[in-house]
Amino acid sequence: MTMQSSYWETHRELFTTDLLVVGSGFTGLCAGRFARDTSQSMRIAVVDQQRYGQSLASTRNAGFACFGSPTEILYDINHEGAEQAFSRVQRRYEGIQMWLDMFPGQDFEYSADGGLEVFQEDERHIYENALDHLSLLNQEFRRHINRQEVFSEGKGISQALPLAINIAGEAGLHPGKLHSCLMESVRNEGIQIISGISIPPPSEWIKEKGLWHIPTASGLILAEYVLLSNNAGLSELDDDTVPGRGQVILTEPFNHGLPSGTYHAREGYMYFRTLGKRILLGGGRDAFREQEESLIPLGTEDVKQYLQNYLTTHICPGQVVSLDQHWAGVMAFSKRHGKSLLVKNIDEKVLTVGRMGGMGVAIAPKAAQDAIHQLLS
Repeated sequence: MTMQSSYWETHRELFTTDLLVVGSGFTGLCAGRFARDTSQSMRIAVVDQQRYGQSLASTRNAGFACFGSPTEILYDINHEGAEQAFSRVQRRYEGIQMWLDMFPGQDFEYSADGGLEVFQEDERHIYENALDHLSLLNQEFRRHINRQEVFSEGKGISQALPLAINIAGEAGLHPGKLHSCLMESVRNEGIQIISGISIPPPSEWIKEKGLWHIPTASGLILAEYVLLSNNAGLSELDDDTVPGRGQVILTEPFNHGLPSGTYHAREGYMYFRTLGKRILLGGGRDAFREQEESLIPLGTEDVKQYLQNYLTTHICPGQVVSLDQHWAGVMAFSKRHGKSLLVKNIDEKVLTVGRMGGMGVAIAPKAAQDAIHQLLS
């Protein structure tokens, strides 16, 4: 049940802050932390409409710390050129390193077991094309991020997925624990994290005496600077941004026989990883494209069955597998500009940052750092 706001609640000043960050996912919290680095005296508040500790994407993703599979990078090279494609790869790689630098020794279950891109027999032409370009890809990795031999020919994992390419250095992590580490570090910097507040679109704000007056159901928020980092929510402000729901299933423990690591299939539209004796599997947006352009973070039975069928026919054929959980998160993509990050000044001292293209874990820290520099400089 949602309560109606009272007159007394809406007609009051809730708080005043120098910087208001909208969205308490990875990007928003990182932005608060980087803003604190610029000023120890700045008043900073991070607000979110979700419950405390939850987000639409940061705590609901598959926990991949990845920089791109061979077929994904080759696709980007063909459509955007090598420089832009590897600039994005470099940004992802730097973002992952930033997490490790921010929280050295803290347990968010970072495990660099490596990854595999796996292929069906009827995808052999895609696989062989990728193999033909591994030397080029490895050369570009050496040039941009000084990593040696990232990609190499691998071994398939089942009769249904007999072909594979190794991805050295790819990792998995626990996004919930990483989010908790980030929240704690932000709180320790004297930054407010306020949940349950929905921010209206900027068209409903008023600028008076150098401050934005932002009406909410709980009262008026006053802020000099505003960073909108609520990712998929930016689709309501930018007509090139579209939400993309990602659904995930998690099995009960069983003897799956897969090596520990992360896995990509069907040109990135299917992805799975080991969690001890469990398998976590997500994807299927390509098969339910229109349906999954949704801001509603609820799983659907049709996608669940689609994922479960892929699990039992391709990953673990012939095995009886029981599911433990099924959930959904919401990502954001560009309709017209591929995987371009959205960083946009929409008014005086108001900036948007988002549209992570399904790679928020990897690029959030760097995107937040750059956005804060642009907003406050």
